[in-house]
Amino acid sequence: MIPAKLRYSVRKLFENSGFEEFQNNRKSGVLNVRALPTMAHNDRLFKRRKEHDGIDSAVTIVLDVSGSMFRPAKPLDSKMYHAILATYALLDTLSKAGVATSVVTFGCEVSLLKDFNVPYQRVRPMLERLQSGGGTQDFTALSYAHGLLLNRQEERKVCFFLTDGIGNADACREQALSGENLGITTIGVGIRSDVTHIYKNAVTIEKLEDMGTVAFDKLKLAV
Repeated sequence: MIPAKLRYSVRKLFENSGFEEFQNNRKSGVLNVRALPTMAHNDRLFKRRKEHDGIDSAVTIVLDVSGSMFRPAKPLDSKMYHAILATYALLDTLSKAGVATSVVTFGCEVSLLKDFNVPYQRVRPMLERLQSGGGTQDFTALSYAHGLLLNRQEERKVCFFLTDGIGNADACREQALSGENLGITTIGVGIRSDVTHIYKNAVTIEKLEDMGTVAFDKLKLAV
């Protein structure tokens, strides 16, 4: 069962992206709704207002299934177990909030587990069957995920990268920065591991409940 705090936090993370566009004869721009009260006295500067839907986002979740994420026969304390739970929790909550989602996995190979047009409910049995093993194609997976997002029309593009951080840290760090220059926010989600040395936007998850408390409080500023 997905914690209520997680569901609320993820929805708010994306639903608060609503904005209003103001234009006059000379300039146009996008303003955050939360900043509007401070500008109320200047409403004469703007000639017309157009409201937009609050959710215009595409999210790709990248899941590390390499050997270092080892999933034993009784996985309740394994990194793989928590990563799978976190992935489905994100999928469930984001999809119900109207956010377009896809899922990529990587170990020795990079695989597209869920494309944007596939209902998220179909992914659960595939997630449950995942096994960890092999090498770590983390850089290739991150590059692939960014490519998927660049092909989307949504204004906001976010990549959640769930990993223990064991792999090609330097290459992933550079790819995350390159993605940022192209309008993609990469958020490293360290599964029982600190990945702040790789990703500028990063959190550490010790248990699923963390994603609804400390983690997403930090992520609000990242996206």
